[in-house]
Amino acid sequence: MTAGGVAVLAVAVAAATAALAAAVAPRLAQAGLVRSNYRGAPVTTGLGVALVAGPLVTAALGAWLSPAAPATSLAVGPPPLAVAWTPAAPGAAGPAGGAGGLSAEAAPAHRDVPPPAGPAGGLPPGLAHLFGPAPTLLGLVAATTLVGLIDDLWDEPVRGWRGHLGAGRGWTGGRLKLLAVPLLAWVLVPTRGWVPRLLAAALVAAAANGMNLLDRRPGRALKAFFTAWLLMAAALPPGALALLPLALAALVLLGPDLEERAMLGDAGSNALGAALGWALVAFAPPVAHGLALAGLVVLHAIAEFLPLSRLIDAVGPLRWLDRLGTRPHAAAPRQGSPWAKE
Repeated sequence: MTAGGVAVLAVAVAAATAALAAAVAPRLAQAGLVRSNYRGAPVTTGLGVALVAGPLVTAALGAWLSPAAPATSLAVGPPPLAVAWTPAAPGAAGPAGGAGGLSAEAAPAHRDVPPPAGPAGGLPPGLAHLFGPAPTLLGLVAATTLVGLIDDLWDEPVRGWRGHLGAGRGWTGGRLKLLAVPLLAWVLVPTRGWVPRLLAAALVAAAANGMNLLDRRPGRALKAFFTAWLLMAAALPPGALALLPLALAALVLLGPDLEERAMLGDAGSNALGAALGWALVAFAPPVAHGLALAGLVVLHAIAEFLPLSRLIDAVGPLRWLDRLGTRPHAAAPRQGSPWAKE
């Protein structure tokens, strides 16, 4: 695929995301997914379901370009996995004896991790990072979006892990995510071994909820996602390329979010965070997994006791970025508002 082909993919992802968002927004409102935002204005939430369009279009295009490709599997390689998958000639043996995969020099050094199988079908090596992960990314985004949408529908008044875990014996959205997201991550993370897999699943789950903690003002979660994605593009290009379809879909939803016409909801913030965590697991060295998880634990601890919005407002550069592109900032939410402690 040439640069023109990538441009076609970008247009297709943007069009599919916009069409899906336009189609589901009225249905979300009809289903009762209208919430008061921090201004007290009613806004449709759950629009993050449209994010699934990015990985879906990419997975479909990848399957069309490489119809004979075997199912791809990502694996954590040596730090970082910046080498491109090099598709071998059909029938050629890869480093582990399979068809296709990394070149011998680029094979993962970990004994418990198999080399990833690159897609057959003549795709340029660099684009294997775009199309190879698409099915797994699609599954992750779709599953975490569904869990988040259920949480949006529940809409409990409790906030934070202390609130959810202390909210009696019934199910809450927080309890569902505490169980479901780590299980989803456990199934979908591209690594082996109990300890590395446990660490990776914890990272994906913490990243999903960490992004949800930031989804309290228009565009904040999306700005956090794009900041992390750009940093990944500089330090871990294959990971950023794998997330490109999701980034394109998120860009389409940035306008409605900033203009307060719709909110991503847990459906969108969970998917964005989980995808970032998954990309780190797939392409970054294990030491980066531990550092990222430690940072997310600190973020969760701060959010349990201090309002993140007040902390952001207290730091000039963060305040500027947080309000960039938004409408004039509203006054502090009144006491008793569900946003008062955010």
